[in-house]
Amino acid sequence: MMGHGWYPSVVGALIAAALLLSVGVLMAVYEEQLYSAQQVKNVREQAQILAASVTAAIVFDDRRAAKEYVDALTANPELQAGGVYDGDNHLLAGFSRSGMRLPQRAGKEATLIGPDFVEITVPASENGVRVGTVLLRAVTEPVERRYARYGGLILLVIMGALVIAVLSLSQAALSQRAQQLASVNSRLHQEMEERRKTEEALRQSHKMEAVGQLSGGIAHDFNNLIMIVKGNLLLLKRKLGSSEAADKYIAAADEALNRAAHLTQRILAFSRRQPLTPQRVQLSTMTEGLAELIRHSAGEKVEIVTRLQGRWFARCDINQMENVILNLAINARDAMPSGGRLTIETKDVSLSVAPSDLGEEFIPGDYVSLAVIDTGIGMSEEVRRRAVDPFFTTKPLGKGTGLGLSMTFGFVRQSGGYLVIDSTPGHGTTITILLPRDEETA
Repeated sequence: MMGHGWYPSVVGALIAAALLLSVGVLMAVYEEQLYSAQQVKNVREQAQILAASVTAAIVFDDRRAAKEYVDALTANPELQAGGVYDGDNHLLAGFSRSGMRLPQRAGKEATLIGPDFVEITVPASENGVRVGTVLLRAVTEPVERRYARYGGLILLVIMGALVIAVLSLSQAALSQRAQQLASVNSRLHQEMEERRKTEEALRQSHKMEAVGQLSGGIAHDFNNLIMIVKGNLLLLKRKLGSSEAADKYIAAADEALNRAAHLTQRILAFSRRQPLTPQRVQLSTMTEGLAELIRHSAGEKVEIVTRLQGRWFARCDINQMENVILNLAINARDAMPSGGRLTIETKDVSLSVAPSDLGEEFIPGDYVSLAVIDTGIGMSEEVRRRAVDPFFTTKPLGKGTGLGLSMTFGFVRQSGGYLVIDSTPGHGTTITILLPRDEETA
């Protein structure tokens, strides 16, 4: 206790209150000046906006339109008056409050600041030529607002002093509480670390599950190639009597084995994230070379039709593109369990607007189009929108992994192209690949 019987906490509170009061007064004065400057800026901006909006009305001496623009400003209660003047500085339209009278003639461009008002005069111009004048007058700050601000400041200072006194008396309790919070925080960090480890383990589990599904998809593709080899070997046995026919089927079987080897290489490249090997290729020629393989893969129930009209070249990884075409053909076959027609079409297109479902990412230009069209069961709109999502499939368990179209989509986008899916339930599906034209001369 001090000589006058005052506790140090009380003295500290009084000193703090005096400091708060001094700072508060300075802040109040600064805020008042800042508010006035802001008000001048706001009124000037409103005057400039009105001048830009009412220019046409001034040029055509349309008093009604000018009146509508000016009356729109009456929604701002801080504006006391506003007027629009023509090129001869005569009043064209205006409004005023509190008995104030607008001048009948406008003065020069100026900013007039009084004790409780601000008056802004700006020119209205068209193509850099002054055609009229706009005048706005507003209050800088109502007296009631000033009283409210200073009263609130005094109340804030008193409350601040009381808070400081209370805080000084409860410092010991807060210190104890801080120790408790530190202990709780430590336990919370431990729980968060345990949760992080659990989530990491869950992500690893999902990753391993995805790898397993990917392996199943690879096995499915590889099995399709093996079936082709078996079919060709069976035909070879039947035609063994003719050496020329035997050579043909042996060559087909050898081609299938080569594709199986290419597929294995792509598996390794995918797992190691190796880059693609783009080469210049004509999709019509590539599709024609795959025609026999596609016919064997589709089966006898599916009629194969090719319309190879494209003559432009594209640039992509040839092995990957062959696999994409084969996978799309097999998907089309699976969509026609009772048989149907599979059409593969190539053509050269020049696109100036984006196809459906392609937004701002699309770049207009020349493209080589390859479309795989089936007459199968089609897809609903919901299924169509999710068709390229990884692991999304409508096939029964064990028949597909949902990676075929997603890997096709990724390959096409990596090659600079686009994938478009158009499908209607009961009317088949059309999957179109658009690859940029390679204009490099051979």
